[in-house]
Amino acid sequence: IILYRPGGYFSASLSSILYGAMLDMQFYNMFGFARSQNFSVGQVLYLLFVNILSFYVVAFLSGYLAERLRTTRQQLREKSIDFADLRALQDDILRSVGSGIATLTMGEEITSWNHAAENITGYSLDEIRERWKSVFGDGIKGLSVHTKDLEAGPVRFEGRIRRKDGTELVLGFTASLLRDDSETVRGVIVTFQDITRVRKMEEQMRRQERLASIGSLAAGIAHEIRNPLASLSGSIQMLRGELNLTGEYKQLMEIVLREADRLNTIVTEFLEYARPKSAQGVTVHLSTLVQETIALFQNSRDARPGIRILMDVAEDLTVTGDPQRLRQVVWNLLINASQAIESEGEIRIGASNEKADDALYILIHVSDTGSGISPDVMDKIFDPFYTTKAEGTGLGLAIVYRIVEDHRGTIEVKSETGKGSTFIVRLPAHESRIATALERGTGARSL
Repeated sequence: IILYRPGGYFSASLSSILYGAMLDMQFYNMFGFARSQNFSVGQVLYLLFVNILSFYVVAFLSGYLAERLRTTRQQLREKSIDFADLRALQDDILRSVGSGIATLTMGEEITSWNHAAENITGYSLDEIRERWKSVFGDGIKGLSVHTKDLEAGPVRFEGRIRRKDGTELVLGFTASLLRDDSETVRGVIVTFQDITRVRKMEEQMRRQERLASIGSLAAGIAHEIRNPLASLSGSIQMLRGELNLTGEYKQLMEIVLREADRLNTIVTEFLEYARPKSAQGVTVHLSTLVQETIALFQNSRDARPGIRILMDVAEDLTVTGDPQRLRQVVWNLLINASQAIESEGEIRIGASNEKADDALYILIHVSDTGSGISPDVMDKIFDPFYTTKAEGTGLGLAIVYRIVEDHRGTIEVKSETGKGSTFIVRLPAHESRIATALERGTGARSL
């Protein structure tokens, strides 16, 4: 058995030789071997035949079993190698796949957590084991709601979670039952992807569709209102000059003129929004543009003594676009920031370079120390005519959004209630100047 089939036959041959020699010595009374009674030649030959046959039968059986054992061991070794390779491939797949994958027992305990799941949530397997329900929060409720539906097949749902760093994400989940080879349910497998950016893009598309429909319908109406409004306002001003009004009548006349001016402002802003001009391909120096806009703002009626404005824009940062419309962006953001500050505060305007997706961008930051924006209205602030201010038109940020969009840029806002807001405008950089900007960095100036 130890030496396999050749060793078995060798042992059988050696045993046959030794046994034949022993019988010969016993038959001829050699070396003290006593010959038994009636020990004839036929008995010797019979014993030789039976025992030699037995030796070789045992050799054949032991060799066969030994070969089967060796073959089984070899197959087991190969299966072990294949299993190790398969396990390594499985680990590589789970580590390389872009979707988060988690497996849960029927008792809702996490048993596996791949690398993508850790990247998406920011939590490792040891960290997520005890807190996964609080991390996923309402986002995982879809799993318990659709538990019975899992018998019919995979279930898809969406939910919001909060990453370890506090960022809120929208995840798309797919849950299905985890079964073994015998179709026994071992748990639940959940895959999820970060679809926050997709949902933002969809929201932008819906907003653009709404804005386009509103603009095409109302632009003509606003234009028709503006002409009689101008005649009405001019006529009232002439009447005020001709009539000698006092007391309550004078106050009423002032209200009429003020509201006519306000209505004219709304119509003018709406026309600016609904019928935007095409972006001009002019090189715009951000430092000069921002500095001039701040100077004009500080001398306007929207400025307040308790608000300090700080500027941090390098002189060599340039973009390509319409300087008048980009000045409108900065102006509207300054007005929005000042209105968010109740009494005293600070507004910071900065600009920096950013490289993303093999493209160069200029980021314009406008931050304030105001009251911030509540999460329930965050998705509405760029909608036309939506405002939380008593005297606001609801068009300032909508115009900003439209102008930035026309310049092939994007705008986003980060806000925390009670601590202020930051609007980030991302515009394509002027390529002929971006290399110099990267080398010199940004300078700081306080106004």
